[in-house]
Amino acid sequence: MMPLQAKTISQNGTLTLTPAHGSGSAWGKSNCNACHIAANLHKSVPKIKQIVDKKRTLLTCSGCHGDNGVKHTQKQCLICHNSTDMPQHPLRSGAHRHDFDASKDLPTTNKQCVICHDASNMNGKFEPARDLTRFEGAIYQNSNEFCLVCHNRTHQQAQFPIIHAGKREQSIAAEEDYRKIDKHGVTDGEGTGLYTGLRSGYAYKTTVDCVDCHAMHGTANVGLIIDDSRKGAFLLDPMLRSKPYRINLLENNTNYSQLCALCHNMKTVAEGGDIDTGNGLHGVHFNNGSDCVTCHNHGERVQKGL
Repeated sequence: MMPLQAKTISQNGTLTLTPAHGSGSAWGKSNCNACHIAANLHKSVPKIKQIVDKKRTLLTCSGCHGDNGVKHTQKQCLICHNSTDMPQHPLRSGAHRHDFDASKDLPTTNKQCVICHDASNMNGKFEPARDLTRFEGAIYQNSNEFCLVCHNRTHQQAQFPIIHAGKREQSIAAEEDYRKIDKHGVTDGEGTGLYTGLRSGYAYKTTVDCVDCHAMHGTANVGLIIDDSRKGAFLLDPMLRSKPYRINLLENNTNYSQLCALCHNMKTVAEGGDIDTGNGLHGVHFNNGSDCVTCHNHGERVQKGL
């Protein structure tokens, strides 16, 4: 029976080694080359092979396959996911990132990666059940629910509360309404208001992920708001999204017009809807540069709310 190729394994199961590795005889061994001929590794996946051949170290193997029971090494995600080897997977520019430190922004580390990411999965399709850690007692079916494990009324972190939630606090009421909260785009109305109009890829009543607007891996904007269309807006027409469009928060980080204009585009132009927001897009009422959150609350589930 021919052995499975790397591409086949990545698409059909976890890559992390278990005590069954090599029928048990290979578990706990630190020298991968003792059994695996380096020149033959990952021939079916040239992009991976190129990195592995360059690094030629157990740390490279552990990045995808785990520590193989050798406790002196941790899963080394950044050995491949860095600005040199895989700069686009993910885009990691910008000083702000989800680094789990309330006091300051820190460079991403392997230790931070495994807080959210558990299994290696290289089939190109993000699957929360496989690609994210299953926190004890938490049940989630999509990435929004994964975020809400921490960002909810009871457990959200005191240093980073979700602001602009409004009196209804919909965005942090996860435990009372776990599968219906903070789905931006789920509307109570008919989607026929004055500012109706979405760019290709989005529709009213679409469930939009938290990461459509919030960049986990790096951004220049506070609040982890994406600064580049390629870092979010995942349902947007690929040609538009990949241009890319820059997003800067204006008026002391309170005007989100450049972000909103990525997806929102008035069908009936009114109140400055034809004015360039500053990144080449228009389609939101931008005439006075007002603070968006004066009227639009985070998590609001009505047609004219956010």
